[in-house]
Amino acid sequence: MPRIRQPEPEEYRRSRSVWNVALIVLLGLAVCTAWIQLRPDKRIVRQSQKQYWANVAVSATRGSIDDRYGIPLAVSVPATSFFIDPKFWDPASADILKPYFGNQSARKFSRRLPGRFYWVGRNIRAEKAAPLEALKAPGLYTISEMKRVYPHGSLAFHVLGFCDIDDYGQAGVELAWNHILFSPPRTRYLTRDSKGKTLDILGGKSGIIKNTSGNIRLTLDSRIQQILEWRLSEGAKGANAAWAAGVCVDPRTGEILALASYPTLDPNNRNNLKQIDATRNNVVGRVFEPGSFFKPIAMSVALETAAVNRNSHFMCYGSVRVADKVVSDVNKHAHGYQDLTHVLMNSCNIGMSLMSMAVPRYQAWGMLKQFGFGEKTDVELAGEEAGLIQDPEQWIGTVPANNFIGQGIAVTQMQMVMAIASIANGGSLLKPYIIDEVRDSTGKILHKGSRRVKYQVMSKQTAAFLRGAMKMVVSEGGGKAAKSDKVQIAGKTGTAQVASGGTYSKGHYVASFTGFWPADDPKYVMVISLGEPKGARYYGGQISAPIFKSIVEDMLQVTPVK
Repeated sequence: MPRIRQPEPEEYRRSRSVWNVALIVLLGLAVCTAWIQLRPDKRIVRQSQKQYWANVAVSATRGSIDDRYGIPLAVSVPATSFFIDPKFWDPASADILKPYFGNQSARKFSRRLPGRFYWVGRNIRAEKAAPLEALKAPGLYTISEMKRVYPHGSLAFHVLGFCDIDDYGQAGVELAWNHILFSPPRTRYLTRDSKGKTLDILGGKSGIIKNTSGNIRLTLDSRIQQILEWRLSEGAKGANAAWAAGVCVDPRTGEILALASYPTLDPNNRNNLKQIDATRNNVVGRVFEPGSFFKPIAMSVALETAAVNRNSHFMCYGSVRVADKVVSDVNKHAHGYQDLTHVLMNSCNIGMSLMSMAVPRYQAWGMLKQFGFGEKTDVELAGEEAGLIQDPEQWIGTVPANNFIGQGIAVTQMQMVMAIASIANGGSLLKPYIIDEVRDSTGKILHKGSRRVKYQVMSKQTAAFLRGAMKMVVSEGGGKAAKSDKVQIAGKTGTAQVASGGTYSKGHYVASFTGFWPADDPKYVMVISLGEPKGARYYGGQISAPIFKSIVEDMLQVTPVK
């Protein structure tokens, strides 16, 4: 007979139901616990970070800056940063910080501090950090970062610029191209065990962030740059000048081969970067009246407007009345009968003043604007000034004569070197550039520098005539101190008084020399200026021309020309 199944007692059914409910509750609690652990409330996370974590911004690798041959001028290298957790730090140990971070830092950490995280020192080079790390002081911890380093010290400081402690560009190429070079700091979270030992840096124990920045190659030739800086500094110190500047370009392309400003600094020494005067780039950031080395430009304007021709002559008696004032030559020296070449050779103010009277003012102003005066050259450097040229409505009385002898107009060295380069290359005003190539982190080219003609500012015939006249300036005229037996140089001297309060101050001058070489086929154009030299010698032909010659002859040793 089939077995009859007895109904389950009521108490068993109730017991099973209770266990089922308990199991469901336990499973629910387990799920909730896991959820809270994996996806905690944001308020809890914030509170836990305050108690057990430190979140710090760690600098990443910044893009490199190289010269035209790939020689590194600015790189990022691994460095060590130190911080203290007051919970585990013994204030009695503060004296160990003195040799590395100074007395002020030692005093700060010689007392109890609230909180859990304090920077002690950022971006310390490995050789300096190693002895302190070896002490293994409780509460003193390290984190790896990247530090901006300039391998050649002060070389090209005013081109490269510098960065702040967080690797953000503050001047020069570092600032102008910060959007390419900069890799933003990333927030890293540090946790410690009960003994205070750093357990991990989330995202990688090294703390070094993958490079996401681009790299820049400059047009600079570091060999020429070194020569220019050395000779400029030597000459400025010898003349006891307040400032100096020099720039060398290729007149065929507009490439800047070297750019120097005095005084200078070593960006590796951050304590010196507070010297504001030394951080100024005098090539693009300082305006001054050019004086006589502006005369070739003014003469080109007179030739192009047909106010004069190559056969024109002027009689110089040492001074001439223009409107209500008298324009004089140096010591009122009378040069006599002067053709255009001798006007430049003798730097004759009288000839240039008489020349200015024949040039229509609106045409003269318009042509000088085409040369780029009164406007920025837009070179890829921060802090560039535009200079000053008066509106044509103000060209009355002695203003045209003053402008033609290089007074009453304010220029930058960059404007002048490009204007002189137009004479050297046959009449084309080129846009200067210092960035040869920009690549992103994958190697893709984002920008490529190239020759760019802004205006044809003079005819080839005018340019050829001026090149010939400037050769004579060096071989027989006021620029003899720049004459070299190794290569033929063409150039022009310039000495300008410094205006202050609307008048010219006696004893304050800017001495300049500009030129190009080889004179018949120019491959280099350079301007050298010394600001406010102190002493009996202050003319451009006396103190700037010899510096120019020394630089040229030094350059021939490393970059011979045919």
